[in-house]
Amino acid sequence: MILNCAIIDEDPNALEQLKKYVDEMPTFNLIGAYHTAIEAVDGIRHNHLDILFLAIHMQQISGLEFAKVVPKNVKIIFTTAFKEYAIEAYKVNAFDYLLKPITHEDFVAACQKVFDSYMQDDNYNPIKRDKFLIVKSDYRYIRIAFDDILFVECAKDYIKFHLDGKPMVMTLGNMKHLEERLPKDKFRRVHRSYLANMSKFDVIERGKIIYGSLAIPISESYYEEIKVYLDEHSV
Repeated sequence: MILNCAIIDEDPNALEQLKKYVDEMPTFNLIGAYHTAIEAVDGIRHNHLDILFLAIHMQQISGLEFAKVVPKNVKIIFTTAFKEYAIEAYKVNAFDYLLKPITHEDFVAACQKVFDSYMQDDNYNPIKRDKFLIVKSDYRYIRIAFDDILFVECAKDYIKFHLDGKPMVMTLGNMKHLEERLPKDKFRRVHRSYLANMSKFDVIERGKIIYGSLAIPISESYYEEIKVYLDEHSV
């Protein structure tokens, strides 16, 4: 996933530093770096924008004022040398706030937060949007549709996809990372080693989720969450 971003800052040194930082981010595409908010209007209006790094202290129009006309879907990260602006920044729906001089560590942390936020959005996460994922197994890339997955099993460094009417697929992977990329309304963690497709089970009884002849356990730590899910879908 590539996110389009822009920078607005009257300070030429700060502008160049942010441009350098952005260029080092493989998931960011810089559509423009502007010295004033007025300069940025056309660029923002005619390009799809995901992230705006916006200085608060500017002469023509302050970043706080300009933020009010930025499209609501754009995540704004304010930059300033003054801590006291933090509260005002969040009043105009700032996603984050970077204090100058901006360290590379702070910049990367803010970028990771915004990237993770977009990954939770079904319109940005290609796996959630397209309702399938691709896994590498034995030099092959295998397409797995959500509706084909019964449950996912973690076995040390491997993930096993148990499929409906198809052979099991195994790949190297991390269960937590996979869980974050799948839609929570369909897939629920039920055990440290299992992720269940809640739209495919046949029966839940005696602490187990049953899929035909297969069954997986529900651990105590996840039982209450699963019970809430069941209550929400009960008649």
